[in-house]
Order: sequence, then C-alpha cells, then structure tokens
Amino acid sequence: MKKLGIYTFVFAFALISIQACGPSEEERRAAEQARLDSLRQVEQQRIEQLMQAREDSLARVAEQQAMEEEEQEMSGNFAEDGEYAVQVGAFRSESLANSYRDKLRKRDYPSVYTVKIGEEETGDIWFRLRVGFFANEADAESFGAELGKELNTGYWVSKIERQSN
Repeated sequence: MKKLGIYTFVFAFALISIQACGPSEEERRAAEQARLDSLRQVEQQRIEQLMQAREDSLARVAEQQAMEEEEQEMSGNFAEDGEYAVQVGAFRSESLANSYRDKLRKRDYPSVYTVKIGEEETGDIWFRLRVGFFANEADAESFGAELGKELNTGYWVSKIERQSN
C-alpha cells in the first residue's frame, strides 16, 4: 500500500509539474496573436504583389497602345495609287541601296523600293531609296519627317511619275 501511495504521489507531482511547465494563458494568447499577425503580414504582402502585378500589366498595356499609336502615325496615309514618295537616301552602290531597302522592308511599309537614276554611258548612276506611295504631299512630308528623325537621316518628298501601259 505504501508503494501505491508513493506511486500516486509521484504521478500527481509529475502531472502538476507538467501543467506548471506549460505555457500560461497569457503566453498562449500572445502566441496566437503572433500567429495571426504573421498571417496578416503574409496576406498583406500577397495583396501588394497582386497590386504590383496589376499595375505592371496596365503599364504594359499602355505601353503597347502607345507603340501601336506610334506605328499608326509612322505608317502614314499610304495610298497604293499615290503620286508622292519619301526618299530617304541616294547611293552610288546598288548593293548598299538594296541592303538599306531590305532593312526598311522589315518594317512592313506597303512599298519600299529603289529607283535607278542616271546615265550609264557616263557612269553617273544613283540608286534612290524610297518609301511610298502617298496620296498627297502633306502626308508624305509628315511621314518623311518622322522616318528621317528615326533613321537620323535627311529625306525629301518626290512626286513620282507612273508609267502608263
């Protein structure tokens, strides 16, 4: 019986010690508050990331729209049967003129071409690089100013002569 009393006493002492070693009610509340604060902070960071992603997306859309508007301005008012073209260069070398022509063709202008001018007998040959066609001189002039600025080159507007068949 004595042993039973000792075992009971040891068991009761161990139970009281375990309860006494655990966190107090105040510590449990503080731990729960810290957990909630941490969750709140993570949620706030997630919201900030989503807002930043939205702002970035809106900025990309605005940038894309601005680029499209600029492309429309740069494309000018091309007219397939127009009488004007913008000349952006004149070269003695046909291969050099064609090289620049090929670079401009990548911009999807309706018509980029070279014109051979001069007299072969004297060797005074020029290869003119032109972008066109425009219905009126004002449209060609406007396009030429933008393209000349972009290419860092001069330009001039030429009235073209269409060959009739």
